[in-house]
Amino acid sequence: MFHVASRHAAPEALNLSSAQYSYPVEHKLNIPRRLARPSFTEPARDAVARLDPGLASVPLEYIKKMLAGNANETLTALSLLTIPSSLPCAHLPSSIDAPIRPSSNTPDASAFPTHVFAILSSRSSATTPTMATFADRSSLSPSTTVPLFPASALVMAVHCSLLPPLPQTHRSAGRRAALTLPIVPLTVPSPETYALLHAYLHTMRPDTLLASLLPSLASSLPQVSISGSSMGSNKLVYVAQFSSDRLVRLASALAGAAFQRGGSTQAALSGLMAHIKVINGLWQNVCALGVFDAELWGVMDLAWDVVLAAMTKVMENKA
Repeated sequence: MFHVASRHAAPEALNLSSAQYSYPVEHKLNIPRRLARPSFTEPARDAVARLDPGLASVPLEYIKKMLAGNANETLTALSLLTIPSSLPCAHLPSSIDAPIRPSSNTPDASAFPTHVFAILSSRSSATTPTMATFADRSSLSPSTTVPLFPASALVMAVHCSLLPPLPQTHRSAGRRAALTLPIVPLTVPSPETYALLHAYLHTMRPDTLLASLLPSLASSLPQVSISGSSMGSNKLVYVAQFSSDRLVRLASALAGAAFQRGGSTQAALSGLMAHIKVINGLWQNVCALGVFDAELWGVMDLAWDVVLAAMTKVMENKA
């Protein structure tokens, strides 16, 4: 299986020497002003070539845009598959047969997933994300139940520079009643937040991701127009819509919502800390898998800034 083992050269840890925010909850914690970024690593070209020899010389950015443009077909294909949401490790097979429900609008075979990830924890520290390597399937705890995520090998190969090559699958031509998908156990630093990254990589929807990170603000956040967006372009298109004034308003709204839910300063701060933990978990997984999508990092930075500003407002009783 894949295992997220300790890195020999970990990305820059969360910088605790710069401007920090402290808050009085059960244990005093220091929160860095910015999310640290690891050194850029380009996804391996040979990993893409193994999956599709015809793409061997195609620029990665073009492949990313192509995949992003096909995101709706990918979601449609996924909706036609019958795959359990989780399985116990004691009964985790090496592959799974996923029936395909009949449909008058069945997508092309290339839109269907090629693998299924079984996500487990690498138990890394919060300040030292880890990278993906192979490990022995026998190390799984039989009592553990793992969530399953259907995945496209090509999507993962062009976005995740630290993910080892996935086992190859062979697609059959024509329509089929079921797919046989390899199950690949993958350990990540934050299994609880892996779904956020997995969904983003397969849909390239920064608006959906930001709404998931700041759910109480979802109704006030702009949405992406699929037909007119630059999905997969690796540019800050969505995040560029947020001016400084808009971020201040969002922080005020988030602080107000935290007070309304919690009813006290400490409860409001604890609620905002839950947002910090989710964003930090996403950050750990992004670093561990080597994802360097500009819009993804922009959304994480934006959400981080809004939550920190909201915490400041709560502590100053200005919410």
